[in-house]
Amino acid sequence: MTDEEPRPACRIGVTAEDLAREADRAVLYGAILAAQRPGVTIKPHLLDAVAALLPAVRAYLNGEENDLSSYALEYARACGAEAFLRSKRKPSAPC
Repeated sequence: MTDEEPRPACRIGVTAEDLAREADRAVLYGAILAAQRPGVTIKPHLLDAVAALLPAVRAYLNGEENDLSSYALEYARACGAEAFLRSKRKPSAPC
């Protein structure tokens, strides 16, 4: 018998890098939810990370073109959630 805890079937073959990306996506999803629904309850273990990312996500969702919004997009790309973030952005106003 090993000292390792048994892994759920969905975790077999999952690398540490996969788990880190999944955790980063959870933070991004939490920040998007908090930006869209102020006052929403975020899981306690995500609170600090969500709070840190929230200004960048708000800037991106509001269509701002600045360093904050660029950071949110790069964060989303890095964790494999770029399409999801883009789908939540407000449409640009016509010129």
